[in-house]
Amino acid sequence: MFERMSRGVVLAGAGALMVAVSACGDSSTAPGGETEVISRVTLTLTPSAGGAALSSFIDDSDGNGPTAPSAQVGALALAKGVTYTGTVKFENRLVTPAEDITTEVQAESNEHRVFYTVTNTGVTVSTTDVDGQNRPLGVRFRKVVTSTASGAGTMRVVLCHYDSAPKVAAATSCTGETDIDLTFNFSIAP
Repeated sequence: MFERMSRGVVLAGAGALMVAVSACGDSSTAPGGETEVISRVTLTLTPSAGGAALSSFIDDSDGNGPTAPSAQVGALALAKGVTYTGTVKFENRLVTPAEDITTEVQAESNEHRVFYTVTNTGVTVSTTDVDGQNRPLGVRFRKVVTSTASGAGTMRVVLCHYDSAPKVAAATSCTGETDIDLTFNFSIAP
């Protein structure tokens, strides 16, 4: 009976591992098509004119799988009339040491793009970095909060992987495979 239970545990573990490593598809720039897991996404916003950075992260233990991400950790309390320089960091924290997936996204920039969608009309986001063909990448961005902005909002972060689909510079949403899709909450100080 113990042997039968052990096989079941091994098979269940192997199945969970296969689901977990499916976050990023085969890469045409990486021989063998290495797959990656993205289990944490961190946003960092720094006021362009100086000041303390704001940082927040969301953990997602199975990447883009069926398990819901954890609650957001860290408040993004934005100030009216301030422009922020932003960065997004993608990590696999399910391994030791943690793996920075952002470096892979940058190295394979022609195959990736980060899309941002903001719900508050007084806040805009635009990417500030490009890939090797001068198309938007989105690991770095600018977040502008108007002087009339108020209330709260959300910022959706989607990492798109273009493995077989062409990456279009003018795209406003992901037309490839979605590696990770998370939504961050923010507030605007009165």
